[in-house]
Order: sequence, then C-alpha cells, then structure tokens
Amino acid sequence: MRLGPSDPDEVVDFQVVLRQPGRAELEAFLTEVADPGSLEYHRYLSPQAFAERFGLPEADIESVVAWLAAAGLEIVRGDAGRTFLAGRGRVADVNALFQIELVDHLDPELGRYHVPDSEPLVPAELQDSVLGIAGLDTSPHVRPMYVPPAFADVPMGELLPRAGALAYDYAPLHDAGLTGEGQTIALVSFDTFLGSDVAAFDAAVGITGPPVERRPVPEDYVPVLGEGSVEVNLDIDVIRSIAPAAQIIDYEVANGGTGFADVFAAILDDGRADIVSVSWGICEVDASPISRVLIDLELERAFAQGVSIFASSGDTGVFSCAHRRDDDDERVSGVYPSTSPQAISVGGTFLWVREDGTYLREAAWEEAFSKVATGGGASGSYDRPEWQVGPGVDTSPGALRQTPDVAGPADGESGYVMVHTPIGASEPVRGTASGTSAAAPFWAASMILVRQLAEEEGLGPLGTLAPTLYELAAQQTDPPPFHDVVLGGNLRDDAGPGWDAATGLGSPDVTVLARAMIELLRNR
Repeated sequence: MRLGPSDPDEVVDFQVVLRQPGRAELEAFLTEVADPGSLEYHRYLSPQAFAERFGLPEADIESVVAWLAAAGLEIVRGDAGRTFLAGRGRVADVNALFQIELVDHLDPELGRYHVPDSEPLVPAELQDSVLGIAGLDTSPHVRPMYVPPAFADVPMGELLPRAGALAYDYAPLHDAGLTGEGQTIALVSFDTFLGSDVAAFDAAVGITGPPVERRPVPEDYVPVLGEGSVEVNLDIDVIRSIAPAAQIIDYEVANGGTGFADVFAAILDDGRADIVSVSWGICEVDASPISRVLIDLELERAFAQGVSIFASSGDTGVFSCAHRRDDDDERVSGVYPSTSPQAISVGGTFLWVREDGTYLREAAWEEAFSKVATGGGASGSYDRPEWQVGPGVDTSPGALRQTPDVAGPADGESGYVMVHTPIGASEPVRGTASGTSAAAPFWAASMILVRQLAEEEGLGPLGTLAPTLYELAAQQTDPPPFHDVVLGGNLRDDAGPGWDAATGLGSPDVTVLARAMIELLRNR
C-alpha cells in the first residue's frame, strides 16, 4: 500500500556503484584463474590488489565524493575492492541530487519501506565513474530457503551428527581428527540468533566448539530477533554437526536495500573466511537490476580472491518466485545469488540409508502436490561459465548458466535436527528443519573439513571450488566422489545420469571427495 512521499528530514542510506576501468581484464582473469592451463591459475588476489588492478582510480573516486558532499550527503564507508561507496543523507537532499521522489509503502508481511518513483540520475560528467545508484528501494525481497520446522521431542539418537557422518562418509575424517579446528566459515544472515540456542544444541548432541561470532554489517547495525532466526539457527546447527571445531562468523545485515552487497563486501574485506554459506535468496527476475549489478561485482571479487560461496538453489522447484506452498506465482526463475556463475548453487535431495545408517540412495527432493522441490534450471541472466561442462550440461553456443551445481539432503523426513526458541517462547525446543537452505551449510561445512585436510597436507587454501568440483566429476574414479542422483525432479526437469537441473553433479561422498581433491591439488 502506497503511503505517500517519505519524510524529507528522514535519513536514508544508498550506494554509489562504481565503474571498473579494468572490466575487460577482470572478465579475462575470472576465466584464467579457474583454468589449470593458465599462468593465472589459482593466483588469487588480495582486496587491495583487486582494487588496483581493476578498480576506479582514487582521483576519480574523490570527484564522486565531492559531488555528493556538495549536495549535503556524506560517504560513510566504501569497500576495499572499490566497487561501491555507501552514502547517507536526508530524503530531501537525496531527492534533489538524484532527481527522484522517495515514496513510503506498507506491506502486511514486509512492513514499511521506501522506493524511488523513478531511476536515480547521475550527471553526464560522472557517468564514466558511476554505474548507478543502488539501495534506495528498501523493500525486503530476500527470504530464507527452508521448509518451516516441525518442533517436537526428537529422539537424540536420530540426530544428524551421527546419521550424516555415516551416510555422507565424513566419519573417517572425524576419526582422523578433522573437525574444522583452525578453520573459519562465514554465514550470511538477514536475522540473528540466541546464543542460548547454540548452547542448548551443543549440549543436546554432545559437541563443543568455539562460540559463534556475530558480525553486524555495518558495524553499527543492531539486529532484531525475528522469524528468520530459525534459518540462522539451522545454518549454525548444521555446520556444528559436521565441523564442530570450526569458527563460525555470522554476518548479520538488514533485509532490504543492498544487504547482499554489503555483507559480501564485509566478508571479503575482513578476509577471515574463504568458505561462505548463503541460505537466503531472491527470485532472479525480481532482483533490482542495479542492485544485482552491485552484488555481481562483489561476487566476482569473491571469485578473484579465491572465496567459495555455497548458495541455496531454492525450495519451490523452477518456480522460485513462489514464496510459499500456497503461492500461485508460476514464473520460471532461479534463485539469486545461486544463479551467479561466481556462486556454487546447492540443490536438495531425499536420502535413504541402510539399516546400519550407511548410504543407500537418493532422489531429487520433490513434493509435487505441495509445490515444494529443489530449485534448479537455467539462469535468465548469466552465460554458462567455461568451467561448467560435463555429461548433461548444455554446452551449445549461447547456453546459459545452469543450476544447481551440487546437492545435499533437504527433505523433511530426514531433516536436520536443530534447537530453536520460537518468537514469544521462553525456552528452546528441539525440532527438524529442511530445505536447500540446510543443504548449503551442509556443503560448506563439508568443504571446511577438506580445507583442513589440505592444510595438513601442506597444500594451503582450496581456492574457488566450483571449477574443481566439475573437474573431479569428470574423472572416472572408483569409488566416485559424487553420488549420481537419477530419481526425482524439480517440478519440471527430471534428475538423470551426470549433471541434471535437479541435483547438479550430485551429493558428496565427503571422504572420497576430500582424497580426490587432495590428489588433484598435489599434482598441479
């Protein structure tokens, strides 16, 4: 519902998206850094090197800052890669400078937000430095990719830490002392969590690990506990189930504006984690074009810096614009940012195990009657990256980016056990949750174990993993590093041999994948 013009004295935030003079060189580098035959292979960059090589010169940035200051607006921060400047100012000054009018809206579910009535304008003399203005649309489009949990008195003997270690074969890594010690994983969160919930989960499953670290973005942001806290708890609990000794940093950002760009920039600037889990997303076709341009710049920087981002492919099949089971939106679209070539898109499966708990088989997670299924299909915006090849992948001229890349357990029946205090409750309860938003941290945590093994073998960080995963899938090894899932679908496309649009390359045999990856890196 439209409320009317925003209060002229209200202070709002925005981002100035900067051009990259080295754009052509960057695009070439993103291909070469993933090509084993290139001299640039795995020669990842620091944020400063990225900025110097591809970014806008400091003198041009100073001209942009002066333009904003002359209008009464201030720059509150920028990112180390020189992809954007974060600005702040009164609505009246923002309207005047960008020749727009900010308008307030109220949505029963989304709350109050503002949007510009037209595209913000940039003067001709600065268009060689500025791509556009982002963040003035603060509607909270981002949503978690999980199936709402069922809370009950779940028997402790059936928890994922035990069952998952057998089914996905990371028990041998645990037995060898690989539990994530010395490793750091970053979570992207549009909500927050209670430390008491984490402590209750640890006590319930009998694990210990370092306290989860909170990192507000920006640093003066004060998160408010909301319904999305279920997702944050799920992510944390899945990671602690697999890599209990790893340091988790929960990067918490407001839902709206350009939160994704802010949080990715913070992760990359901090430089503490090179494995990132993202369980949130937006229907690709609904993403604001300029906001997606900005987020893409940060995702490209992540790829150039050797950071792997595991992102949920969505829980409504090919119809990712449908937010709920009762949503009739049947537009075909992938979930962004998992559709980005710089992310590793993670789909979902239904898992069966033998009586002893070891792996039996999987199907693509699909509940056709309830409109719930693993996300997947072709992007409508991005070309297929050169490294995305193999049986099942469309490599014809003009082919688009195809998702997911891999898959992990996501169905409700074999869901992840978690501990959570519902909003309004005073005590945490145990329950199970599922969805591709659980499969993403499953993969990220599994790769933390592989990263720890690589370090112990003297091989250093793994770098950007997507090209490596496709390279490993192409090798004819016995046993294979992936479970090839050939049953089920994504409400339109069926799973099948090789890569498919429901489960990608498949789910991991983590120990086999670890050994294969170590061998591959050792022989480079």
